[in-house]
Amino acid sequence: MTWVRNVLALLVVVAAGSWAYYTNVVAKPHAMDMSARVTGAASAFPVTLATVEQGTVRGTVVYTGSVAAYGEEDVYPRVTGRILELSVYPGDAVKAGQVVARLDDLELTSRVHEADAAAASAHANRAQMDADLAASRYGITQAERELATAEAEAGYQQSVAARDERLLSKGAVSQQEADNTRALAAAAQARMGAARARIEQAKALETSAQRKLEAADAIVLQGQAQARTAQVVRDYVNIRVTTAGNVVKRLVAPGVLVQPGTPVLKIVQVDQVRLQANVGEQDLTGIRVGSPVTVLLAGNAGEPFTAKVSSISPFVDPGARTVVVEAVVPNPGRRLLPGQYVQMQFVTGEQRNALSVTREAVARSGDSASVWVVADDRVERRQVTTGLESQDRVEIVAGLDAGERVVRRGHEGLYSGARIADMAVGPPPVAGHAGHGTGSPAVSKPSGPAPTSADAPSPHTGHGTATPAPPLTSGGQTHGSH
Repeated sequence: MTWVRNVLALLVVVAAGSWAYYTNVVAKPHAMDMSARVTGAASAFPVTLATVEQGTVRGTVVYTGSVAAYGEEDVYPRVTGRILELSVYPGDAVKAGQVVARLDDLELTSRVHEADAAAASAHANRAQMDADLAASRYGITQAERELATAEAEAGYQQSVAARDERLLSKGAVSQQEADNTRALAAAAQARMGAARARIEQAKALETSAQRKLEAADAIVLQGQAQARTAQVVRDYVNIRVTTAGNVVKRLVAPGVLVQPGTPVLKIVQVDQVRLQANVGEQDLTGIRVGSPVTVLLAGNAGEPFTAKVSSISPFVDPGARTVVVEAVVPNPGRRLLPGQYVQMQFVTGEQRNALSVTREAVARSGDSASVWVVADDRVERRQVTTGLESQDRVEIVAGLDAGERVVRRGHEGLYSGARIADMAVGPPPVAGHAGHGTGSPAVSKPSGPAPTSADAPSPHTGHGTATPAPPLTSGGQTHGSH
């Protein structure tokens, strides 16, 4: 039995040794192969290169704007009333002065009749005052005639009395006859004085009648004005639009009692429209009234068209630090609808014989900008001063020379002195390194593919950020409308 135990022990030892050999030798190649890693010092970074070019650079910035109607009008009633008719619907075209709604006119018609009656009464009263004035003038005429008669009789009686006084002194007439003629002369003088008093009274009556007539004329004019006002107010039951346009909304329904200030319709003018964008104050330096604007409809609908800046708001939004820039454009066929989004590309300046590189080649960090410059298949970071910027190029004011090559794409992981390979020419060379204590050659793997344009950092149009601005034709949003 002893030999059996020895055999079993030997078998256990052999099994353990076999398992150790399997796990350490046979199964080891299936573990993580650290030799497959490639060091940066031994490999070339796959990049895409670009050349520093010299020529005309036009600075542009792109903002997402919106379409606004050239004008809007809320149609209000001017009097209180119940809507009997609302004759237009959304989408209908209306003309200036067109009646679009009608109110109940029963109460206002009664007011017109009342005002007409008051005006007629004023006319009748004025006619009476005119008759009184005529009567007073006739009284003056009669009093003047009586005065003339009294003056003639007083003159005659005065001459008779004078004659009798002379005759009395000669004894030709008696004292009684002289006294009688003197009394008759005095009576004639009294009648003349009474006639003059009647004339003054008649003139006073004329003055009074004249004033009453003037007051009656004023009342007549007031009555006529009230009648016209009542007629005008009555016509307010016909609600009209003041400008031509299109109905976009009915705000009430027929049968509703409305008051002045209650809107019943909304009208917009869309034969021409306003394109408005909230432009950052840092981009306003090169934008002027009359500056060209390239406009593209949202979703790349239709061909881009050119407009001009028509106005720039004189106020800056204190929160967003933006200013409203507007371009008024004709809208044939009404392809531009109020509320629609558009991309607006503004020209901020133009520089001739300027150096420029592609936007993707410029990396920004805060207010500084740099590019990776290529020399003998190696790169170095160089600080540059930028100027005008467009959708695809950036002006280089200082830091580069014409003809130099810069890294356009593939910035990730680059360091000064790193080897690069232009992917536009061919794939990068393969490199490897020694294994880890196995005594066998290292396993080499090619470097990864060149990064795409979405991976390469690029500054935002006109803002110096690290977010790339898509081209105007891409339909992407570069600056949101605030």
